Amino acid sequence: MRFDFRKHQRRLWHLLLVLLFSGSLLFHQPPPTIANPATGFDGTEALANATHLATTIGERAAGSEGERVAAAWLATQFTNLGYSVTVEPFAFTRLGKATLGMNIVAVKAGQPDSGTIYIGAHYDTAPYPFAGPGANDNASGVGVLLETARILTTQPLTPTLTLVAFGAEEDYLVGSSRYVAQLTPVERMQAVAMLNLDCVGIGTALYLNVIRKEHLAFAQKLGITVDEIRYDPRAQSDHASFAAIGMPALYFDMHNPGEHPCGRDYHTARECADKLDVAALQRTGDALLTALTTLSDQEARRPIWQHYLPLVHNASR
Repeated sequence: MRFDFRKHQRRLWHLLLVLLFSGSLLFHQPPPTIANPATGFDGTEALANATHLATTIGERAAGSEGERVAAAWLATQFTNLGYSVTVEPFAFTRLGKATLGMNIVAVKAGQPDSGTIYIGAHYDTAPYPFAGPGANDNASGVGVLLETARILTTQPLTPTLTLVAFGAEEDYLVGSSRYVAQLTPVERMQAVAMLNLDCVGIGTALYLNVIRKEHLAFAQKLGITVDEIRYDPRAQSDHASFAAIGMPALYFDMHNPGEHPCGRDYHTARECADKLDVAALQRTGDALLTALTTLSDQEARRPIWQHYLPLVHNASR
């Protein structure tokens, strides 16, 4: 039978338009979310945060214009989420030159006598000659920190939550050491733990590091699945500043077994956001939120008088 093109022309055009429109909808669909229903954490959001920090802002060594831009952006993100935010500047010397760094502190107040949990990630990059975009070290940690901050706005955790984006970690932990130094005796007394995120965007294995042996048992009670809990006094990240005053301090990191903890491109110009793995960010975020829930539940069952024990212990040191 002969096909009458004129007769079916209108129908063919209609079908073509439908197909084109459907294709455009598929093309413009946002990337699928991998949010974990158990925690609400969305690794794609963490990746977007990390990408903005590493790619849009880029190098951000302490004292640089990039650091100032990053600090302003972080303060805005926390403020928009409803946190009480302060920018805490500090001065230090790098190679004989006066330098200014900044810590960004975001607080969600909890119930009285429920303690304080500190969650931190440094946002600065290494200075010259190791300058680079710092995607894994440590835009990845900041990406997880911001996504965790979003989730925590709706979580009924009882402790006060203090989230800190530290400056000048790459300058021998200056930012976190200055932050810890200004904690009052009461704030130290009320501290439950410090959870640190550093280099969490690459690799298949999740490690939980402690810098003091007495904190191994504390880490084992968090109820999270990790590949290894390690005592490593050489792991110099911001948790070390908190552990130095006796606070339980844990350092989350992701990497491939046998490789450098911060990946092959550590402290180079090749450490770009396209190297980050959303699955690594997701696993870290899920573990962090599980740990926070465990700590909150433990504090809810803890007698109020026991909050005074850390102060007595530290005073006797």
